[in-house]
Amino acid sequence: MAIKTEKQNFSEVITIDSVSLKSYKYTKNELQPFNLDKSSKKSFFISYIQSKDVISASINLSRNISEDDIEDAIEIKVYDELGLDSTINYKITYLEVDVEDTANKLFNVFVIDAAIVGAQLSEIQKKTSYIDYVTTAPFLIKSLYQKALLEPDGIDCFIYFQKNDAFLALYKGGEYLYSKSLAYSLTQLTERFCELVGERVSEEDFHTLLTTEGLKSTNPSHQSHLMQLFGELFLHVNDVLIFAKRSFSIEQIDRVYIGSEVGILIGIDEYAKSYLGLESFEFNFSISINSKEWYVDQIHILMALTSQVYLDEKDDELNFSIFKRPPPLKERPVGKLLGVIAASLILSFAYPAYQFGFSQFLQLKINKNTDDFNKLSLKTSAIRAEIARVNQEKEKIIGLLKKESEKLDFRKKLLTEINKKRTDYNMKILILSELINISNQYKSKISMIEYDKNNLTLSIQNTNEKNITEFITALTKLQKYKISTDEIVLDDKNEVYLSQITIGL
Repeated sequence: MAIKTEKQNFSEVITIDSVSLKSYKYTKNELQPFNLDKSSKKSFFISYIQSKDVISASINLSRNISEDDIEDAIEIKVYDELGLDSTINYKITYLEVDVEDTANKLFNVFVIDAAIVGAQLSEIQKKTSYIDYVTTAPFLIKSLYQKALLEPDGIDCFIYFQKNDAFLALYKGGEYLYSKSLAYSLTQLTERFCELVGERVSEEDFHTLLTTEGLKSTNPSHQSHLMQLFGELFLHVNDVLIFAKRSFSIEQIDRVYIGSEVGILIGIDEYAKSYLGLESFEFNFSISINSKEWYVDQIHILMALTSQVYLDEKDDELNFSIFKRPPPLKERPVGKLLGVIAASLILSFAYPAYQFGFSQFLQLKINKNTDDFNKLSLKTSAIRAEIARVNQEKEKIIGLLKKESEKLDFRKKLLTEINKKRTDYNMKILILSELINISNQYKSKISMIEYDKNNLTLSIQNTNEKNITEFITALTKLQKYKISTDEIVLDDKNEVYLSQITIGL
């Protein structure tokens, strides 16, 4: 559910990289480098969490689960399926995905270790006092649609490389659909390139190579090794896209945008075409009319756009900041208390004055007996009103007690279920370890593992059909599992044999 807060006016927006602390000031369509040590409380501060620090997953829940129970049901299933450590304080956020399934709802779930968030943002908070908005890097992309820099039609893929992270994100109709941290940050690409060329190359020199010559390098050795490096990268990207397409029933991706923290990677569009079958576009969106830098990290552009959207809508649903500035005094509990005290003081002086004047008036108009009768009548009415109020409070307390008892029973059931799931998870780990050891004996690769309540399904691939047959025979001889398999087929494109094996647990 979206959370709305009162709008505030800020003189400028400060975008902050949570790792390097590099910052920009955005105001009046101008984007300039900024020194955080000169921060003012009148500025709006925004940062982000790297994709690799977010655990993301997609889970299904029955549509029969009531809205009041969805949050608890998601928490139980996330702890079960992701094997989260119960001793760690996690922030769990979820978004419902629009699907045609009439039996189940699909949710994208995001799990963030609160300690990681605090550690990453604490250095910023020391310099700025507040961080008004923090979200994950893939969520920032939505601002491109909200600010009409992209049309919200079809399915778009975004691939972005940062020095310490890289991520892939899918958006459908301008709405977030899926994201995944990639195992190829710019630092990792540099290390792999050094391994291939057999010599040490500095990150700065490698970044210059990527953004000036790239895969069209005039150095035959560099070009050869870059081709191998980006071949490995796009095989990884293709595997991620295959999983996403299968998980979300995607027929095709319409566009792919590729960019990096250091600039456009020369020649990478050809690899997107060859490995993904997609025409790629530059992940480069300029919103500044006078930037003095030839290239600005697009994450800062996205943060500036996201700030504009947030300041208009004040939607905190995906705001993970733990250093928000306090609301205006009138909205704080102490401000409300001061208001009540002031009103009470006014009433406390007004009522005695009124009572005195009214008493004097009564003394002139009525006799003593009538005055006594009125006073008794007022007291009786007050007592009756107090009795009615107490009865209402009693009913409320009884209702609250009932709700709390129901919550306690639910929590007891939740803890029992979590303990049961953890026990089942350990058993599955032992079975999976045995299966992997056997697959290694026959040099077979397990490319995918799927679980359901009673079965474990393995996708096996091998360059030799006989090795798969021997693997299946070895499993059967164990006489521990019920084995069934489809035919063994040849994947001509990758020159490997494939088979799916279902194992009854």
